[in-house]
Amino acid sequence: MKYPRSLTVCTSLLIIRLFHLYIIRSWYVPDEYWQSLEIAHYITFGFGYRTWEWIVGIRSYLSISWIVIIYKVLKLFSMDTLQFLIWSPRFLQTLFSTFSDYCFVSWIQKHSKCSNVFWPVVCYMSSPFWAYCSTRTLVNTLETNLTTIALNYYPWSMKNKDIKFLWVVALVCVMRPTAIIVWLPLIVIDFFAHKRYTLNNLARYICIGLTSLMLSITLDTYFHGSFVVTQWNFLYYNIIKKVNAHYSVEHWYWYFVSGLPPVLGPIFFIFIYCFIKKIRYIDLNDTDSKLIITVFWSLLVLSMIAHKEQRFLLPLFPMIFFITSQQISLICKKFIKLGTIMTILNIIVLIYLGRYHQIGSTTVMPYLAKIPQNSTLLFLMPCHSTPLYSHLHLNISARILTCEPNLDGISNYTDEADIFFENPNKWLNESYSAESNNNLPTHIVIFEVLSNTLHAFLTKGKYKNVLSVFHTDFPSARIGRYINVFSRIEYPD
Repeated sequence: MKYPRSLTVCTSLLIIRLFHLYIIRSWYVPDEYWQSLEIAHYITFGFGYRTWEWIVGIRSYLSISWIVIIYKVLKLFSMDTLQFLIWSPRFLQTLFSTFSDYCFVSWIQKHSKCSNVFWPVVCYMSSPFWAYCSTRTLVNTLETNLTTIALNYYPWSMKNKDIKFLWVVALVCVMRPTAIIVWLPLIVIDFFAHKRYTLNNLARYICIGLTSLMLSITLDTYFHGSFVVTQWNFLYYNIIKKVNAHYSVEHWYWYFVSGLPPVLGPIFFIFIYCFIKKIRYIDLNDTDSKLIITVFWSLLVLSMIAHKEQRFLLPLFPMIFFITSQQISLICKKFIKLGTIMTILNIIVLIYLGRYHQIGSTTVMPYLAKIPQNSTLLFLMPCHSTPLYSHLHLNISARILTCEPNLDGISNYTDEADIFFENPNKWLNESYSAESNNNLPTHIVIFEVLSNTLHAFLTKGKYKNVLSVFHTDFPSARIGRYINVFSRIEYPD
């Protein structure tokens, strides 16, 4: 069949991603801001907040260097308005995702057994979870972009002996060390299939790896202020000290039960069918077989790590949609209405997630960005429940409840957020003098589930509820349906 021209494909993909950019206004996870925009803002403007990960040096500045460049340019031309600071990184991330989408289309056209890639591409582009993350400034999104680009350049056929894909793989691995889990099977298969165990090839492998590592060490040392190897620190703190278990610990089977099924939706059942069908006849010269091995290996290794999140599975998405492409095409061509309905449902789910679910964390920030410069902010919420200086762009005093892991091995350790929620009023009385109102913050931001608990403190401090914004239809013990802002002085909107 004749494939559409590249310009037509690129334009179509860009329009879809721009639609996603327009739709996605909600909060997903703290890392979207606290491991990207907040750090870039701190570097560029000299004020902000650095989380413990950047203080001890377990994150590579490679992952946010492009945001720093954007902010530096905006600052240079005095264009550092709040809207530009918020939206320009997301717009560039949208372009990254669009290019990786194009690489996915190119890859699936060249190497899949699918005669018509229309429906597989539609399902991939409308996949709610990937669409939900594709325009966010998450390191997992950038990792998925780079993974997709590398998959497109990977030498799937024996005739292709090019190793330029390794440059992309090396970049993503120094930026995100756990990416080696995903790429190890494919690198090993390529190494032996193309007989790359000559001295010349080994030298090229080492050169690519060392060049990427030295680039990372140089950049990280410069921004960190002292010599640091973030890749080692990442593995030391997360794998050896297991500090990531502080945030959550899941059963080994979590990815198979609660990880993949919800984020893939109906595609999960197609993937299981393809996996069972292919696993019986593994052929290392077959692209699907290589990908089946890679996905299965990745899920097994990731399952051994205590801390699990659905976004950690994003780099596997292009592989899973490639594996299922032939079956998706067959099903959707046979049942066109089913494919259409599924696409419409995907869009509805995306609109709900992007415009309504956990929306309060971002909609509260424009109000706070207008408060006077001499104001002080106190966020009495689960740690990192909202963005901060990247969405304020005000050099004001702001305090959040911290939730650092037990880095120093303190016995019976409890982080600040847990201490607060155990007894909110006790924490407030210890942190702010009950006799004097002089040191009280001018604004307090809380979920409405705390309003009754803190009523006496708020009344005594002469706070008024000046704003209430909807957040979620699914409140929990610490996260309410609404976010309330209390102020000691009612400022005009």
